Amino acid sequence: MALRTTLQDVRYAARMFQRNVSSTALAVFTLALGIGLNTATFTAYKAMVARSIDAVDPASIVNLGLIDSSGQSDFRFSYRDYEAYRDALRSFKGFIAENHEMMALSGAGPMVSQRTAAEGSLIGRLGLLPSAAGNAEFAMTFSVSDNYFAVLGVNVVQGRTFQSMTPAELRSAPPALISENYWRKRFSEDPTPIGRTVRLNGAEFTIVGVTPRNFTGTFIAVPDFWIPLSISDLVHPGQSWLRDSTYRFCRLNARLAPGSSIEEAEAEMTLVANQLHRARATSDESNKRVAAEVWPGSPFPRRLNPGLKLAVLLIMLSVALVLVIACANVAGLQLARATSRENEMSIRRSLGAAPSRIVRQLLTECACLALLAGSIALFFTWILLNTGVTILADAFPAEYGSFIFYVAPDLAVFAYVLAISVCAGILFGLAPAIEGSRGRLHVSKGTSVRTRRWQDLLVSAQVCVSTVLLVCGGLFIRSSIRSVTMDTGYNTSRIASLRLQFLEHSGYSQEQKLAVIREFRNRLIALPGVAAITSAPAANEGRIQRTTANGHRFFYNYVEANYFRTVGIPLLHGAGFSPLGGDDNSIILSDSAARRLWPGENPIGRTVRIATENQSERAYQVIAVARDIRGFLADGSDARQVYLPLPEGRLNDNPLLVRTHGDPAQFIRAIDAIVPSVDPNLVVYASTLEQLLRQTASFILSTISAAVASTVGLLGLLLTLMGIYGAVSYLVVLRTREMGIRIAIGAQKRDIAVLVLQESMRPVLAGLAVGLIIAAGTSYVLRFLLYGVGIVDGISFGSVSAFIVLLALIAAYIPSRRAMRVDPIVALRYE
Repeated sequence: MALRTTLQDVRYAARMFQRNVSSTALAVFTLALGIGLNTATFTAYKAMVARSIDAVDPASIVNLGLIDSSGQSDFRFSYRDYEAYRDALRSFKGFIAENHEMMALSGAGPMVSQRTAAEGSLIGRLGLLPSAAGNAEFAMTFSVSDNYFAVLGVNVVQGRTFQSMTPAELRSAPPALISENYWRKRFSEDPTPIGRTVRLNGAEFTIVGVTPRNFTGTFIAVPDFWIPLSISDLVHPGQSWLRDSTYRFCRLNARLAPGSSIEEAEAEMTLVANQLHRARATSDESNKRVAAEVWPGSPFPRRLNPGLKLAVLLIMLSVALVLVIACANVAGLQLARATSRENEMSIRRSLGAAPSRIVRQLLTECACLALLAGSIALFFTWILLNTGVTILADAFPAEYGSFIFYVAPDLAVFAYVLAISVCAGILFGLAPAIEGSRGRLHVSKGTSVRTRRWQDLLVSAQVCVSTVLLVCGGLFIRSSIRSVTMDTGYNTSRIASLRLQFLEHSGYSQEQKLAVIREFRNRLIALPGVAAITSAPAANEGRIQRTTANGHRFFYNYVEANYFRTVGIPLLHGAGFSPLGGDDNSIILSDSAARRLWPGENPIGRTVRIATENQSERAYQVIAVARDIRGFLADGSDARQVYLPLPEGRLNDNPLLVRTHGDPAQFIRAIDAIVPSVDPNLVVYASTLEQLLRQTASFILSTISAAVASTVGLLGLLLTLMGIYGAVSYLVVLRTREMGIRIAIGAQKRDIAVLVLQESMRPVLAGLAVGLIIAAGTSYVLRFLLYGVGIVDGISFGSVSAFIVLLALIAAYIPSRRAMRVDPIVALRYE
């Protein structure tokens, strides 16, 4: 009986949709936007963040890590650790180790230089990647344990794997596997790459197999090559990684043994980990304990940190709010339809239909509407995500591997779409269904007032949510802009940054590297258009170090004597380092660092004791104070700098900064011919300072956040405007007779328009006010993601408010014009 009744309700809902095609299409479009955005976000989360390892039975694969006595987690292990765990643990069926890195590729035919590869990619053209001078090609290479493919349960499509080879064979004829993706991309003219030889970091490898297309293994991208980890000393000559138990460079994964749980494996691994720790620790560390960490397999080496969890939560919440807006919008349309169906509902009641039966019929209509919208959303979301994944895969150069994301809908996606479609149907259909069940023989004033209150509440909710989303988007846009336009404290124009690197197989000593760098600098200074050259603070040199002065912490950097003049940082007090040297006991402080140490006093000549990472604490004399430069931390604490004189032996650790008279991009092009003539083993990564600012984490994070928040906010605002338009249109229809009377007794058309706009803008302004308050609280929560922008940013809050009010006025004005054209005679005969 229940099934037959449900089928009757579905058939009746289909007939109602046919009778109201335009309103049904509008409701379906509105819901499809909300459901589609949520479906896309959920699918992207599954494909990128919650993806499993690419293996047979991935549920039994786990990630491994350690937590030290201070609570810090680490996912890196030494090769000796891998061997010890592999041989001792019985809770695991198989243990694998891997390490991925860029390796210099040669012997593969005509070279595809890194610069050519970068300029041929979308990310490179946007200036988000440094490009190397055109004398080197690199490839993403995975060094894996011999049993890697066997434990994952994956075989090659051609050739054989490393496990079928003896240790002697691995050393005598070093093998490599190539991914099918890279083979098609790099060696498409070869019918098979088997037997081809290539050089990785100068070591010769023979390709013995091809891995399956799109096989990512324990990574998020398809590597270009795979080589045995047990012979990694061939590509890193002179290193003792395989024998040094203190050098942690491997990531470990394992497959649980049948019947073993994660908890049991974690307990057993903790026991072995403490045995290894006690055997290797010094006497003062032997009493400290470590704990193993085992969690479900993921290509990401760490668990989601709190910041990433918060970001994922905020994205999911924002798209859920858009669905709420869509539901509120459709609920408004359904309320209007419920009012127009009062006569139908009254007849049903008079024939004996219970209110619950009417509610069931109306909810069935809403559920059918939502399921139809969900089906359409699923189809178009799949098309858009496939397009986006294709663009993303081609956005990076080949040396980063092939990024693979599976966005085809699976059972989980289907279940998710079904669940949110049904929930959406109930959410937007409940209020109209309850209202419609109160059918009367004719529309009462109380019904109209109650319906209008519902309409106003729904409009206010939509405006509130849209305000929060758009303000957050505005804050992130402002943060992104500020990260590249905010005063840096130095002159970024016409400066190129050159990061120098020697190919590992060169085997150069420290003295040989310094000789090459000096020759390279001399060749650069002879180029036309070069004004000055200096060493920049080393990449990632921003380490916090302690001073004994008042117990403060500062960042420090090593710089050359001409650094401040070349970069354009003025010295506020004192004189800089001497070009002739002899400044070993001198330091220069930034203005904020000096004020922190000696507020209101002259720091010149003062003594401060400092301990760097490679020196014990010693005394330095302050000889100058430099203007603050902008840091990259949100709280600005890294503007407090201590500058130390750069020792001669650290020249090869620091990038070069070259100030030019003309365009630095032309200078970067000019060094392509110089680098190989100076030394073919020298690789130079070049960027302008403007490009470096766009490559910072603060800019990239703010840009991505701005794109997500703004897109979601604009979609929410579009739905809100549709809701405002529908609500005002309903108001005009509902009060047609009243407006006719007002015009008949002398009201001007302008007065009617003002009346309609005032009543329609009241819920908009109420929702805007509440939204601004919530947005202020949200911006406080997001403050660690915002760079150079206040918690309550006047531009973001003000512009969004004005934008919403303006568009709401436009959306309300269009139907209010119909109220101005009401004919009093027709209106008085209305119904």
